[in-house]
Amino acid sequence: MHTLRRTFLRLFSYYSGLVLVLHAGLALAQEVQGAAQSAESGRKPLVLLISLDGFRADYLGRGHAPTLQKLAAAGLQVAAMVPVFPTYTFPTHLSLVTGRHPGGHGIVNNLMRDPATEQVFRLGAREATENPFWWEEATPIWLTAKAQGKRSATLFWPGADVAIRGMRPDDWIPYEHGMTHERRIALLLEWLARPDPQRADFATLYFSDVDSAGHARGPDSDEVNRAITRVDASIAALLEGLERLGLRKVTTLVIVADHGMRFVPIINTLDGAALLEDFPRARWVWLGPTSGVDLHGEDEAAVLRRLSRQERLRCWARAQVPVRFGLGAHRRVPDIVCLAEEGYAMGQNRFRPGPLGQHGFDPADPQMHGLLLVSGHRVVPVRLRSVHQLDVYPLLCALLGIEAEAHDGGDSLIRALALEPHRRSR
Repeated sequence: MHTLRRTFLRLFSYYSGLVLVLHAGLALAQEVQGAAQSAESGRKPLVLLISLDGFRADYLGRGHAPTLQKLAAAGLQVAAMVPVFPTYTFPTHLSLVTGRHPGGHGIVNNLMRDPATEQVFRLGAREATENPFWWEEATPIWLTAKAQGKRSATLFWPGADVAIRGMRPDDWIPYEHGMTHERRIALLLEWLARPDPQRADFATLYFSDVDSAGHARGPDSDEVNRAITRVDASIAALLEGLERLGLRKVTTLVIVADHGMRFVPIINTLDGAALLEDFPRARWVWLGPTSGVDLHGEDEAAVLRRLSRQERLRCWARAQVPVRFGLGAHRRVPDIVCLAEEGYAMGQNRFRPGPLGQHGFDPADPQMHGLLLVSGHRVVPVRLRSVHQLDVYPLLCALLGIEAEAHDGGDSLIRALALEPHRRSR
């Protein structure tokens, strides 16, 4: 028995050591390969973050995205990227570039009221969305990169056209929703065509087509499939442009979606007006799968009791929102936060339903999970089942060789690619 035990321990020690050697070898091979590619091309590396808004994780398997599938096959592909809460566009996009939960970066929804100033933030209102007041609770990666000697170009990204603490990316323009794919790609390539000292180390690109089609027609529609085809063709055109500029071999592509999409039948609209009819001062300030009420003096316990009678809804006082959602009782969160059951959504009343496709459901809902793939420079084929959206930020920092700000993310992606977080000398 003792002999068998000693033999087992020797074998365990040998194979454990072998695993460590192989992992170190992989890291060294990637570092050597990356250095060789950069030396061969004579170009500094580029990290390109691309958002495909509303591109649900399982859309990749529909057969309408050959370019994305090829990139995924050659690089790191995640079966499911779990978003932050609430699963709406502005909170998730800022979490991707800060590594903070919405309760940490302050953009807690697409629509917000700040009780300290009574200012209101809403999509489409430039005087609000471009006001630095809303954005200064966290530092996006383009400002961190600038502080550490790197250059950035953003086309587009929520917050990138705002003078946060007086600073912006090196290249940026105000958001223009109607700008064609062709113009977006041409402009980004124009910025990237500069000599290396003037060219960005980090760049972003944003396409909204898949999200818009999902809202209008639902996630299972032909319109969504056509939108997938459209953005895939644009990624192919971008890659051709990078090749012409001699940047393809030194570019790391990080392609993400902010959230997924779920079909919500019109008949599944919850009647917000009826739920608050006994509380005339209370107001719904958030609507949809994640909704919220400001009390304006109504009794909190009484309102919560009434809302608890709606079986398709879970509601919490702001201070009691589950910790896993990461809101942290931020002052911009309504007095009461509610989360609808999958496939249901809060409406102002039952006669005003939301769109056929919606997001904003629990981040644990598989249909809220978004696309994530990493491909190109310094990336080898890796498959992961699931990662959190917050893990993207530390990966971006590691790829750029910059020290991250304080964040809530983990190192799952860094470890998967055998990278090392950057540490500045003190």
